Amino acid sequence: MRQAIRTTGNNLVGLWRPSFVKVDERLFVFGGGGNVTNDLHILNLHTMKWETAQNVKGIPPCKRYGHTATLWNNCIVIFGGCDEVQDYYNDVHIFDIETFTWFQPDLKESVSARYLHSASVYGNKLFIYGGFAKNSECTYVLDELSVLDLNTFTWTQYHGIPPRYNHSATLVGHKMYIYAGKDEQGNTVSDLFVLNLNTPPYTPHLVLSGSRQVVLLKSQHFCEAVCDKLVVFGRYLADHSKTDNVYGLWMLDLDSLEWQRQDCHSMFDIGGWNYFTVITDHTPDGVRLNKLLFLGNTDQHRPQGYDHFRDAWVIHSESMGLYDIPQSQFSLEFSKLLNNPELSDFVIVPSNGQEFYVHQVILITRWPHFRNMYKSGMIESQQRRMEVPESREVVLAFLKYLYNDALDPEESCAVICDLLVLANMYLLNRLKKMCCQTLYHHHLTVSNCGLIFEKAITAEETGLKLLVLDFMFKHHGQVLKANILIHMSPFVRQQFLDAVPDEAILEVNHRSISTHTISKSTTLSLSTSKYSIKNESIARLLRSHDSEETLVS
Repeated sequence: MRQAIRTTGNNLVGLWRPSFVKVDERLFVFGGGGNVTNDLHILNLHTMKWETAQNVKGIPPCKRYGHTATLWNNCIVIFGGCDEVQDYYNDVHIFDIETFTWFQPDLKESVSARYLHSASVYGNKLFIYGGFAKNSECTYVLDELSVLDLNTFTWTQYHGIPPRYNHSATLVGHKMYIYAGKDEQGNTVSDLFVLNLNTPPYTPHLVLSGSRQVVLLKSQHFCEAVCDKLVVFGRYLADHSKTDNVYGLWMLDLDSLEWQRQDCHSMFDIGGWNYFTVITDHTPDGVRLNKLLFLGNTDQHRPQGYDHFRDAWVIHSESMGLYDIPQSQFSLEFSKLLNNPELSDFVIVPSNGQEFYVHQVILITRWPHFRNMYKSGMIESQQRRMEVPESREVVLAFLKYLYNDALDPEESCAVICDLLVLANMYLLNRLKKMCCQTLYHHHLTVSNCGLIFEKAITAEETGLKLLVLDFMFKHHGQVLKANILIHMSPFVRQQFLDAVPDEAILEVNHRSISTHTISKSTTLSLSTSKYSIKNESIARLLRSHDSEETLVS
């Protein structure tokens, strides 16, 4: 079983409901309840070490929890919150990340003090939605959207929105999605609203309600946007029980408005998980590599001085089929130049000898290997002719990518697989991710899974490898019957076997199983409708290509 990452340094013992802000490879954490504080902590996301900020200048905000912290330019904007004597705040404080300095802007007006609201920055404006407030007579839930102009520090308020607190606000482009939380009656809700932040008065429009909701057990949750999808982490009722609750990771497609549960809940079976976010790395060719970070504690029972953020899980979004590839800025007019002898100044010759007429300026711009060859004055650049060992089909697909920055949607699985390996060899990361995305969304079938699995290993694409493994596990019966594993090379087959957990089981539904229907060559342990298959039994079966041994399910 995978082990959670143990953070080090000055851990956040006894802290709950602080604010979090990601800045490059750092996670800034301010304030928090329990023993209410106004300390500023920093988690280095590379070393996973906690530090308490030192040599901070200026006057920090007073102690608080349930506030918000939002990144704006190179600053962190703190708003609202609640202190140890249940006083609510409506002040604004700004922390300059570069100089480690706190300052408080001079606001022209004020808005209601609150906590458990949401905050988002878009277009130099801070959007504060909802929250829990009180007056001298009672507490209540705010039905207002407060917008702070961060250039002039003036407030504008919009009333009549659905009242919410303990909800999430997530930006996707110019839209802000308000999800779940609690309503004015204190009921946990799971509806979804969207606001267009380009057009005041920012009227919320209902997107999801009723039967299309995924019902949260507890209102506290975390929501992030990845590849124009909402990814939500929180506690939900378990499918098999009306009383048990489990941590769950769900993804909402904003086009189809369909929810999909991600198969990683076993990671969160033990302990408590108190924060989720997405960390993004940018590659030189524009591809964004997203990692899902979860912070919590894997202790089965909360000890004294419970550390809410000691342990971490990291999931790469590509293992969920999320490839974050920006849209192409290329003109399709370039495609008309490919293989035109009249206008070309270079020739590419694939293994079968049939030439392609190309243009040096395009290849120099788009293909670093060709650019290096051209600059070094190699014989190919002098002869204006280059021979490559790949087939004509693969070379043509590669050249189409160089000219169009796109893959032909009609291309075969075999060609895309070879193109993936070619992209890895030439260090073309954008092309690699485009191949992975195409193979996963358009070609992953029982007949193709063995080939895709092999090429994912060759191209060192762990995300695609995990996606194929998940597919093969879910279609294990069809994979065995199609002899996919037998036709793998010994190395690739061993990679598959190594990925099968020792405690793996096959679920057999909709029929009864008796011991006399199971081959003696397989070691089984029956338990209601499930039986476990030991890895060595599968290995014996795979090593005997001509054997008549069968696995009867």
